[in-house]
Amino acid sequence: MDQHFATRKCHFLGSLGRRVQLGQAAPLYCRISTAEQTCARQERDLRAFAKKAGYKIVGVWKEIASGAKQERAERKKVLALAQARKVDMILVTELTSWGRSVLNVL
Repeated sequence: MDQHFATRKCHFLGSLGRRVQLGQAAPLYCRISTAEQTCARQERDLRAFAKKAGYKIVGVWKEIASGAKQERAERKKVLALAQARKVDMILVTELTSWGRSVLNVL
């Protein structure tokens, strides 16, 4: 990681109120419910947020699936990155894009 990014702090607060460092790795996860919809707005908003916050985007995962559906292949891939500690956070536009229940979101 670029030393410049490792030492600068960002004004955004991460989970549990900890300061988030610039240059942290983040996948973008976009989900839509039907094929008639598009992920364009979600991706555009997430890219703008990541740029402003100084996050390094490691990829964009897109999925067409119901939010209530537990078996979502792209979500599993992003979650595996986080569990392997290959990313520092996962960016989504809305929590309902990630999951419907509190347990699922956590």
